[in-house]
Amino acid sequence: MYIDISKNKTPLLKFYFTFLFAFLFAITYGQKNKKKVNYETVYAIEFKQIKECPYNIKLISLSETVSGKKWKNHYEGSMSDLDTICQFNNNFLCSSFPTNSNHLTNEYLIFYFSLKKNSCPTLFSLLNYYQNIIDTNLQTNNLPKELKLIPAVCSAFNPYSFNGIGGVGFWHLNYPQAIKYGLLIDELVDERKDFKKSTQAATSYLKDLYLIYNNWELTLAAYSCGVTTVNKYINRSKEKTYEAIYPNLPKETRDFVQAFVAMNYIANYDNYGSVQINPIIAADTIKIERKLLYKSLKDVMQIDLTELTFLNPTLNVEIFPSNFTAYFPKGSKEKYMRLKDSIYFYQDSVVLKPKIDSIAIPKDGEPFTYKVKSGDVLGTIASQFHVRVSQLQDWNNLNGTRINIGQQLTIYKKSSTKKTEEIGEDNQSQEQEKPTINTIKKSNGNFITYTVKSGDNLWLIAKNFPGISAEDIMELNEIDENIKAGQVLKIKTK
Repeated sequence: MYIDISKNKTPLLKFYFTFLFAFLFAITYGQKNKKKVNYETVYAIEFKQIKECPYNIKLISLSETVSGKKWKNHYEGSMSDLDTICQFNNNFLCSSFPTNSNHLTNEYLIFYFSLKKNSCPTLFSLLNYYQNIIDTNLQTNNLPKELKLIPAVCSAFNPYSFNGIGGVGFWHLNYPQAIKYGLLIDELVDERKDFKKSTQAATSYLKDLYLIYNNWELTLAAYSCGVTTVNKYINRSKEKTYEAIYPNLPKETRDFVQAFVAMNYIANYDNYGSVQINPIIAADTIKIERKLLYKSLKDVMQIDLTELTFLNPTLNVEIFPSNFTAYFPKGSKEKYMRLKDSIYFYQDSVVLKPKIDSIAIPKDGEPFTYKVKSGDVLGTIASQFHVRVSQLQDWNNLNGTRINIGQQLTIYKKSSTKKTEEIGEDNQSQEQEKPTINTIKKSNGNFITYTVKSGDNLWLIAKNFPGISAEDIMELNEIDENIKAGQVLKIKTK
């Protein structure tokens, strides 16, 4: 059907076609220019799932005060990224971050605002809890108070958070920066998951970055992806501006800067009913003298591993390293000290030993019956009669380590193979501790080459070369901390 609009002067018909044209244009233009918002980035996920984070759930459950679902003085008006109520370091936020405000659509502002009712009360209640530690370190380094929002953006206060480009923990510190500013990171421990220590390191790092760039956009970009990356793109563009290097930065870095700006608007917009939570974390402090597995504690002490994990978030695996200050559930210290020898005996003789399908009862051994007394555990009984826990289990058809007072155990006399077993155990231990070194080739210069293997990181590689640090390797090879299997690295010879 064809209608000549020019000849038809009916006002209602003109309105109809004008509305239809505008509607179709809006849809077409909108689809053509629509930006894809990726709500699967770490900054979106942590914000969205803050109430599902096990660590935060446990922390808040220990508080008498909990964040509310609703709040007073809620503003229903629209939010603009040029809103003059939002400031950064006593200036308008849009002045401190002009690129993000004037040239880019801040997708995180839309996303955060859409979920503020669900996430903001919990997020800002947690921020209140950590506020004193953050403020103290910001003041020490003469930094803007608004930087307190960085851990809220990065991790939503989840110590196990990571950003995909090497950042880990509350503040998403990368490995080289964490090591440089005094944090311990190895195969067992990562102090980026310690809020107090990581805050001290992060704020010191931010201070040094701002002294380099004197620009907050570049400072936060370098905080995310490293000075080496930012300087590389500055040198290429010949301009020391965030706008010039923005297209080349890792997506995670661009997202971080946008998310930080958006979080500043959100934080200034309302009070969200945030409260001062007051969790009481009751724990016993115990110095672990030598490596101790969680499994050994669980089997001998029947300790709650969930509680143990919550109290020791800096551990990468369920193992306490040697000379480690550990936190145990309140009231556990006395029991641990009483059963300490049994715990280690059980660990050495059962947990760290390969399981043997069948343990032969010694032909020349004479059985006798032992009646379990109060305070007995299999480890102490085995130690008393110079046998293994696994033998006691086999002789008495025990599936685990649980025994009852008054229970009768059949025990055979000491096996003559004990000395041989101890020697074998020592050899096995030495064999396990021997580091595995990949193929190393000599060079005519003052360095050698090392080929990266699967599972390597710069800390582990540097550990094999006395006097060499991870930073030495990065500087010589002009790389950051991200390495991959098969990559050839140059190592200075001392």
